[in-house]
Amino acid sequence: MRRFLALLMLLALTGVAVGSPIRKGATMRVKASSIWFQDAALLTRWQALQQAGDAAALASWQDGLLKTRDAWQFLHPLDVKILGYRPKTHRVDVEVTSDGRMQGSRWMLDVDALVR
Repeated sequence: MRRFLALLMLLALTGVAVGSPIRKGATMRVKASSIWFQDAALLTRWQALQQAGDAAALASWQDGLLKTRDAWQFLHPLDVKILGYRPKTHRVDVEVTSDGRMQGSRWMLDVDALVR
């Protein structure tokens, strides 16, 4: 019985470690060409358009955001520190840790932008 409980505990701990790789304080990398936001409502709208599957509408709206600098797109991967993770909204709050002028800036991203 003890072996069974020990095995059950080990499996439970392994499942937690594998099931939640995004932790507050962790350092992760954001994929190149990801869309970065500083306004939660804009991120939510972008996610809704992306999920709707209308590529033309998403591209048009996204281009408008990028032109007005309401969202940003960095061409190279950047390292970030996780400040918060909201699984229900598929959102992660980050601070840029890569060297450069954006270091220390805070952003909101769709969780799929992270390299895992």
